Amino acid sequence: MTKDLIDSLIPLGMIFGCAVGVIVGLFFKPSFLVVTVSVGSGIGFLIGVVLYGIYSYKKES
Repeated sequence: MTKDLIDSLIPLGMIFGCAVGVIVGLFFKPSFLVVTVSVGSGIGFLIGVVLYGIYSYKKES
């Protein structure tokens, strides 16, 4: 992977997690849209950090 893509994993994870949270929130209960957006963004952040750690560790080795 390129350095630019590796550096963009955390924000991209948050954007995709937020989008998934919006879609899930619209289907289940729109009044909990704020909760699903924040939870989706948090999960995306976590996935982005994990992937960043994996790919940056492989890059240094």
